[in-house]
Amino acid sequence: MDFNRPVGPMTGRKPMRFMTKLAMAAAGLAFVAGMAPGIMSAQAQDSFEMKIVHGYPVHTQHGRNMETFKRIAEEKTGGRLKVTLYPNAELGPISQEFNMVMAGTVNATYNLGGILESVDPAAAIWNMPFLMKVAPGQGEHMKRVMESDTVSEILDRRLQQKGLKSLGHIPTLTGFMLVGNNVRPVKSQADMEGLKIRHPGGLMGELYIKSLGGSPMTIAGAEVPVALQQGVVDGLVTTPIHYHDAKWHTKYMTLPFYAGYGLPFVANLEWWQSLPQDLRDTLVNEVIPAVQAQAYEEVIALENSYIEEMQKEPYNVQIDWIAPGDLEVLAAPVREAAIEKFVGAVGEDGQMLVDEVNKLGEGIELDY
Repeated sequence: MDFNRPVGPMTGRKPMRFMTKLAMAAAGLAFVAGMAPGIMSAQAQDSFEMKIVHGYPVHTQHGRNMETFKRIAEEKTGGRLKVTLYPNAELGPISQEFNMVMAGTVNATYNLGGILESVDPAAAIWNMPFLMKVAPGQGEHMKRVMESDTVSEILDRRLQQKGLKSLGHIPTLTGFMLVGNNVRPVKSQADMEGLKIRHPGGLMGELYIKSLGGSPMTIAGAEVPVALQQGVVDGLVTTPIHYHDAKWHTKYMTLPFYAGYGLPFVANLEWWQSLPQDLRDTLVNEVIPAVQAQAYEEVIALENSYIEEMQKEPYNVQIDWIAPGDLEVLAAPVREAAIEKFVGAVGEDGQMLVDEVNKLGEGIELDY
């Protein structure tokens, strides 16, 4: 072949265009190859997992609330957040869940205020005897506290100092019954004398039961049915919804309620801060309010229907009500002692929380 032979106009264009395309393709491949690790990294970081542990079966309101959170969170984040639930204390006892979150073993827990009090006693604001005005099907005061910026900001600020992030309160109740037991109807303070009553722990359960002359006992939720059956405890204080869902039925129950109860949803702060801002905004501004609203409506609907149902076969729970005037006579000294203990444990934030809850209760009158 004569390499010195001139290339004609037509024969010269095709090789030049071919070589140009090859060069461009090579350059494009080099660009993509150079960018691929970054693209893959961005894609990998655009998907996040949230591992949530809680101590209750799926069929309880506690479990239903977390199933609702999973569904709404995955929908509103377009699947970018994948939620994995570990219900029924399958990773360990409920009392250890906050330690799991702080250690990063899981990302969040939906727990109990009485247990969170061991991390920060300010969580007891939900459980203060006779501070919140609540009765079956009447949860407006609790709802106002749940939605209060002042309450949320104080509790979140304090938890962040412990490496935790408060995601809010998601209700499974509007309040705790005065008492349920297998010994006798409780229609006055005298009827509580000597009864062994299980409570879920924390600053206020023991104070409340002792103030009425009972003997407070703390027993893990999973052990309550056997404890009741064997007479280890005579009765308990809990929410009517969980009482019915968990089949913790006793012969007698006394209403209305002595307190609300905290159901804190709490995340690991470092994990929370690792999420993109838009995901955090979606969770705080869209997901949590939607879950709270649905949970609240479900609780209000269930509370009265469950109270009616549990009085019938096969449960046959005898329910007694203490009249408002008589209840206030019982409540006043207990409330005063509870506030003193709470403020003493929490300090200035404690008084601010009490004042805010009282303010939010203005104008609410219970009807039962």
